[in-house]
Amino acid sequence: MRRTTFLLLGLIAAGRCAAVGAPDGIYVCVDADGHKTYQNSSEGASCRRVDGVVASIPSSDLARGQSPRPVRPMISPAAFPRVDINTQRLRDADRRHILQEELRTEEEHLAHLRTEFNQGQPTPVADEIVGSVRYQDRVQRLFDDIERSEGNIASLRRELTPIRY
Repeated sequence: MRRTTFLLLGLIAAGRCAAVGAPDGIYVCVDADGHKTYQNSSEGASCRRVDGVVASIPSSDLARGQSPRPVRPMISPAAFPRVDINTQRLRDADRRHILQEELRTEEEHLAHLRTEFNQGQPTPVADEIVGSVRYQDRVQRLFDDIERSEGNIASLRRELTPIRY
């Protein structure tokens, strides 16, 4: 059912088919339960012709050879809430402090993971043997945690860099 719907919609988008024996038109029919079906004949009273109705994206001004329209600057409404500059500076300082604290915590976590990872040779825990599946899983998990932590640190550092306009 879905495949035929997409096929028929494709025919609608492509326009009339020029092949011999092509359908006369595309009709959408709605049954008593409200289900829509697309078909090439108008069997039933609730069918209406829809071919020729093609949704299109309007071409841009550049494609028509016209110069682009100037972009109007966004103007906020008069009732838009404003924050005075001192309040915004306090908020920015709080945000920066929180991000710096998260960065410090993440760097400590990374240092702990690296010491536990021991350059790919972590010390086996009580029920592990070097080379066993459990040991290799833990090594892989530590490696993934280190990569994730390094990504978090990089993201936090990007957030802490000042935005230049």
